[in-house]
Amino acid sequence: MGRSAVALVFAVLAGVLAIFAIWANQQLLDSGSWQSVSGELLQSKEVRHRVARFLGDTLVEETESQLLAAGEEETAAAVMPRLRRNDVELAERVMKTAQFRAIWETANRSGHAALLRVLDEEEGEDGEGGVAIDLTPALRRVADQLGEEGLATELGVGSLGDLVEPGAARIEILKAAELQQAQDVVRVVRDLTLPAVLAALFFYALAIFCGRWWLARALLGVGIALVATGALALIARAVAGHAVVDDLLAGRADREAADAAWRIATSTISDISIGVIIVGALVIGAVPTRSLFFRARY
Repeated sequence: MGRSAVALVFAVLAGVLAIFAIWANQQLLDSGSWQSVSGELLQSKEVRHRVARFLGDTLVEETESQLLAAGEEETAAAVMPRLRRNDVELAERVMKTAQFRAIWETANRSGHAALLRVLDEEEGEDGEGGVAIDLTPALRRVADQLGEEGLATELGVGSLGDLVEPGAARIEILKAAELQQAQDVVRVVRDLTLPAVLAALFFYALAIFCGRWWLARALLGVGIALVATGALALIARAVAGHAVVDDLLAGRADREAADAAWRIATSTISDISIGVIIVGALVIGAVPTRSLFFRARY
């Protein structure tokens, strides 16, 4: 049984690797799946509030800087307090509209496509620039809505969105310094799914072969290993999530929003892991208890 146990340990490790490879290829690096993820992100209350605050804060900064640059200190003093009071609330209201959803999906689709081009090295990159999602059109939509409530007239402009500079609301998703490392990881992950799955199946088959004289115990070991695979993948997802969230918090993101975004973006890991745990439990339940004490005879 010693060799069988060793094979099961390797099967667990290969299985966890396979789960993460499947997630990366089917959810993280697939444009269609990512578009679905971006829609789920917008439906999250925590994420929506964080994006609204980002858009509101950016709009306040842009408007104030434009007014001060134009020497309109008195106008800024009169209007900015009102803008600060209503910016996040209005942004959240605008984010529930179909127009904003279309802008959000377009921005995420474009940002994800740019990310894939860079990661797959389809575009020449010299590492001088990162990859970002440009939410400036969304910011202009929020600004225009504010303008319709009277602020544009008070500021003496036709549209409050005109005060928003191009690229004012860009969210960086890959820094230039991280580019080479990310490309190296993607090159490995792209071709990792099939080898990892085959390796896991091979080690499970090897475990059963090595434990064929105690077949019931070998099958019980397979079931336990499957449960361990799913559980370990869930633990790894949680640990990685803490690391990612802590990194995002360095950029002043809310923990609730970062946690919600991570849960949504890694839902495939959870789904597969739970499925593997269920299969493992079924295998364990299918092993007759009495047969655990008898060697198989051939």
